[in-house]
Amino acid sequence: MKLNLLEEYLLLALDDEKGKFVIDSTRLHYGVAGAILLEFAVRGKIEIDGENVILKDNSYEPEIALNKIIDSIRELKTPSLKKCIQLLTKKSDEIKNDTLQHLINKGILRKEEHKILWIIPTEQYPTSDLTPENKVRKRLDDVISDHTPIDPHDLMLLSLIDATDLTKEAFRDQEDYKAVRKKIKEVTKDIKVSQVINKSIREIQAAIMIAITTSIIVTSVATNN
Repeated sequence: MKLNLLEEYLLLALDDEKGKFVIDSTRLHYGVAGAILLEFAVRGKIEIDGENVILKDNSYEPEIALNKIIDSIRELKTPSLKKCIQLLTKKSDEIKNDTLQHLINKGILRKEEHKILWIIPTEQYPTSDLTPENKVRKRLDDVISDHTPIDPHDLMLLSLIDATDLTKEAFRDQEDYKAVRKKIKEVTKDIKVSQVINKSIREIQAAIMIAITTSIIVTSVATNN
């Protein structure tokens, strides 16, 4: 069963038993935005030219979440990378919910209704079939352990994991998370200058990292004040 970048990212970000996301909403929203843009770049649907996003292919994909974003980007008069990231973070809850539903339809997740303090309704998404997620974890473990060459898809997933502080959950079977984080940075730094990853993907990765860092700093300052 082949999963796209966003599906794999969300599976790693979910607690398998509780069905809740293990990172805060700010990081999750930017993770969703980054996964969508990187997926589009890999599929050749967008290209980054300076600060502008060029929609090279506006044909629909099998995933509803991706098609809604294609329409949204097409409606932007001058789609810059910054505008696209802002658009995607605003729509991240809708994108996330559409993708979760897609994973439910595939039999990987299930939806449960709960209430906080017996009053406030909340939805949780425990894992029904761990096989797809375990395959992703095994693949990433092999990359970190130098057991297999890294491909563009895994590089992008690792960069999202690193940017959104998901390392501990994604590599929960590892004992030395500090060493894992260091290895991820080494791998992604080395591959970024490789011909395997094109300029558009590097631009998206850099923009997402900056957006997350800026947002977290602003939030921290506002909280401290």
